[in-house]
Amino acid sequence: MNTDLETGTSVPRRLHTMNWPHLLLLAALPPAAWALRDWPPEQVLALLGLASLAFLMLAERLWPLRKDWQARGPELARDGGFLGLNALVDSLTGLLLSSLALRSGLGGHGLALDLHPGLALPLAIALGELGPFALHRWAHQSPWLWRFHALHHQPTKLNAANAVLAHPLNAAWNQAARLLPWLLLGFSAEVMLWAALFLQVQGLAVHANLRGSLGPLNWLIGSAELHRWHHSVVEAEAHNYGTAIPLWDQLFGSFVHRPGQAPARLGLFAGTAPPTWLPACCRG
Repeated sequence: MNTDLETGTSVPRRLHTMNWPHLLLLAALPPAAWALRDWPPEQVLALLGLASLAFLMLAERLWPLRKDWQARGPELARDGGFLGLNALVDSLTGLLLSSLALRSGLGGHGLALDLHPGLALPLAIALGELGPFALHRWAHQSPWLWRFHALHHQPTKLNAANAVLAHPLNAAWNQAARLLPWLLLGFSAEVMLWAALFLQVQGLAVHANLRGSLGPLNWLIGSAELHRWHHSVVEAEAHNYGTAIPLWDQLFGSFVHRPGQAPARLGLFAGTAPPTWLPACCRG
């Protein structure tokens, strides 16, 4: 039965309010990126990623959906460790793919070079989401991939901090699936940076423990209201495999949008046990 995650009632009042922190973060992203336009892309991604995470964690303290979902000391230490580890994995994966693209002569000679930035950016976002979406959906169907992806589903609460909780192999395949289309099509460095920023911020925001909804925007961009369904313990309703945008879920029939409702419980699917390889810090 779908219930209010906070009160247990069937129509959660707080989900009808607007998720203003998410909207404010997205509004602040363009001017912040513009102000840092002369910085190296890796530094821009790191700085704005950390700033976004800090903003969301502060907003969670002020406007939480559930107070018991706040990240605690041991959880913050765990998530901080995975943040550092997966940031290194992302960087190494990006360097490897960029080097291979340059050596093969593919980088900078793709079809996207002829597109206006106003068209190239939404295309880059859609393609940057497609590969991870497909692998994400596959990870829920393949027992071998699920062994690694299950780590992300282990927590029984969602917050911005545990958005980064993922196995390094999971982080590597997401980064590769995101970058390969961009490199093959030859998107400009500027377009790739803006698309990566949007995807990165969305990945944090959809996990945030924030009250409210994005309303009609749920049909265009991902939100915490939508993504909570993906972490339901009921496997039949754990869809919404996309994070930044719901486009591919809508096209492939896995879009779940139930305004005013939320899954009753979050975590690993009912009746399943954590993979035996999971470290002790990730099993509770």
